[in-house]
Amino acid sequence: MVLSPSSRPSSICPSCWKGPFSAQLGLLGQPVEQDDDTDELTSLWAGGHTYTISPAALLFRAAFGCKWCMFLVKRFRHVNEVLEEESKDPWWPIRRTLRIRVGRMREQWILRVVVDDVDTFPEGYMVCATLGSGYVALQRPGVFETQCIRFSTLHTETPDKPVYPAPTRLIDCRSPDRPVIILTNRIPHTYVALSYVWGGNQPHRTTMKNLSSYMDCISLALLPQTIRDAIRVTHELGIDYLWIDSLCIIQDSPEDKHRELASMRDVYRCAYLTIDAASAETASDGFLEDRPPLKPDLVLPFICPMDGSAQLTERGSLLLYLDDRNMKDVVTYSLSNVCTGDRAWCLQETMLSTRTLVFTPETVQLRCQTTTQNIGGAVHYGAHDIPRLPHNIFHSDWQVERYSDEWVDIRHRWHRVVEDYSRRKLSYPSDRLVACAGLAEMFAFALGSEYVAGLWNDDFLLFDLLWSAISPRPRPTVYLGPSWSWASIDHSEIEYLHLSPESRLVAAVVSCKATPQYPMFPLGPVASGELVLQAHLLRCEVKGNKEDRDPEVILVTESARVQVYSAFDCDGETHNDGLWAAPLHMGHGMNGLDASGILLRLFSAPNVGQPLGMDNTSSKVYARVGYFYVYKKDDLRKLGWDGEWSLKTATQFVIV
Repeated sequence: MVLSPSSRPSSICPSCWKGPFSAQLGLLGQPVEQDDDTDELTSLWAGGHTYTISPAALLFRAAFGCKWCMFLVKRFRHVNEVLEEESKDPWWPIRRTLRIRVGRMREQWILRVVVDDVDTFPEGYMVCATLGSGYVALQRPGVFETQCIRFSTLHTETPDKPVYPAPTRLIDCRSPDRPVIILTNRIPHTYVALSYVWGGNQPHRTTMKNLSSYMDCISLALLPQTIRDAIRVTHELGIDYLWIDSLCIIQDSPEDKHRELASMRDVYRCAYLTIDAASAETASDGFLEDRPPLKPDLVLPFICPMDGSAQLTERGSLLLYLDDRNMKDVVTYSLSNVCTGDRAWCLQETMLSTRTLVFTPETVQLRCQTTTQNIGGAVHYGAHDIPRLPHNIFHSDWQVERYSDEWVDIRHRWHRVVEDYSRRKLSYPSDRLVACAGLAEMFAFALGSEYVAGLWNDDFLLFDLLWSAISPRPRPTVYLGPSWSWASIDHSEIEYLHLSPESRLVAAVVSCKATPQYPMFPLGPVASGELVLQAHLLRCEVKGNKEDRDPEVILVTESARVQVYSAFDCDGETHNDGLWAAPLHMGHGMNGLDASGILLRLFSAPNVGQPLGMDNTSSKVYARVGYFYVYKKDDLRKLGWDGEWSLKTATQFVIV
């Protein structure tokens, strides 16, 4: 495609106009021909343009007003400042020639700039191309006044005919100015569910005292803005009923609460649609506010072929939005960064919903179990940062063949769920096992495994024990679960060890059980639990003060003393008293043979639970306090772990 000099805008210098902007669609051109060993990013590139320029020429063009050259100089200077601070070594000015490759990454409208095969723009830029009054290739959502959305355009089919029992209560929204609570008698209804952040006490919540009046009429003046918005959206969608936890569960009735919480899997799985009030920090904020357009960081000319012809072109604008600003979900609309994205309760509400209408701070999204789309067609970057469930798991009679590849994949997905869930906030620590019970029930059907206090009682249980706390805090003063469960610690993000396929177990599970606090809620909170293991026990010593967060842990045998990598679950437990190590697995890691296991302490603290039918003074009762890892081959040999281990010489003991 030949561009006439007269078509060049004054904001771009002649060299850039004939260079990166001369390729079809300029910066978003056809794939670049490259050698396989050019750089590690080669496989990620889907288009762009490569050219060379000296730093002096780049500065000269920038001084004469070329926006693209000014943009590069600004970014290079930023990179130079960072490198000088880190290594005291100036970067780009000493280069005689810069080889610049610019384009977008495959399937992501993210601008990348590579200089001398080094990715200098790791944060990337979101690209938005406009042509006249319309959008080309990628468009930013046109949903700036969400009050004016015609919700009927969101679906063209009649809502699915419900076949599952409805929740006990629903809100009738057919007269949105006079909503009422109805009893469904478990008869199937088509309804919408709401996922939102409470943000404190909810004075409007349903209680034994106001239930009868709410079944006559709920005054809108009593309701926070988020709930009023949800009633309006439900009505505009043409759906009659809405489920909201604060209104459809009797909040001061423990019996009703535990019964209804035990059915969370079905509440969200069977809803026609879930409304995610992702832009509302509290229930009083609402989510139908205006969403004004962003101001781009840079506007460049954009050459677009008309009707697919390279001969007919029109000039538009290329808008660049920097993707590293400290704002909520500004450009990428990532579901993990919105207000509901850091709340523990909202994870299962999102994952269990077959369809979700997400009101983010910047746009409105439609999400299902396979994809996420922004209203208006803009790209959704980061669509997979919330774990998704296999589609078949939504069928209640679907079960995977045990230990098949699909079964193992679902087990690994549970680890991802726990990792995501554990980083989220809970107002009440006692909800640690409650707020994910619906998800646990979903996985239980598919896996055919017994769920015990956050873990699965099957042949992979030992792998479930290989978790560690990323940011340990003091152990909770109230009992949340058995010490071997990630649920026993509060406000700590959990990370699982990912083992190699060659890993082998050097311990065995004898039994694993827990007693639920409420029989009607078997997958909820537990009153006690115990795990009986057959494993080798090695004495440990800790070097350092009791207050040290990262002390040295030494494994002691008759012939060796070996320092291991360790991570304690909670602060204040890094002392020598009764500390033992139980290896669980051996395998081949990055440095050869490796091994890992859990750190134990003789049971004494009441807040780690009571053993079931065991004598507390028994020397065979322990509590988990951490995790350890050995990765040096010589250390493994010193410990005698380079050969086969026999369980015949192992010890049987209880962990509570």
